[in-house]
Amino acid sequence: MSSIPPKVFVSYSHDTEPHKDWVLALATRLVANGVDVVLDQWDLTFGCDLPRFMESGLTAAHRVLAVCTEPYVTKANAGRGGVGYEKMILTAQVMQDISSDRIIPIIRNNVSAPPVPTFLSSRVFVDFSDDLAYSLWQNCPSC
Repeated sequence: MSSIPPKVFVSYSHDTEPHKDWVLALATRLVANGVDVVLDQWDLTFGCDLPRFMESGLTAAHRVLAVCTEPYVTKANAGRGGVGYEKMILTAQVMQDISSDRIIPIIRNNVSAPPVPTFLSSRVFVDFSDDLAYSLWQNCPSC
């Protein structure tokens, strides 16, 4: 058994401050459970090279959590902003290994259909759109 913690990159859009806080709480919970999380909110500082951060983070991660809000899906499908850039990198990785399960879509603040960007439409997702269900997961000591 490996003693190296799994590395997870969190891909999300900066929709609102409450959404950024929610993503931070999710990442903090994962760290508390032994996951090495790559998150812009604590890994980026002023003057950092944002494209390099995204490229190296996505490439080095064992898993990628794609937090699929409506703005995230819109940006990914349109190829806009940081989400569009990350989508381009992830799509290339998916094309190299179409059976890979590295990318895990998480549904949040999203009632659109489909709730994931086109490039993730065949992936099984986790639905955290219900705050009560998320709270139960968050408060589960063995989760």
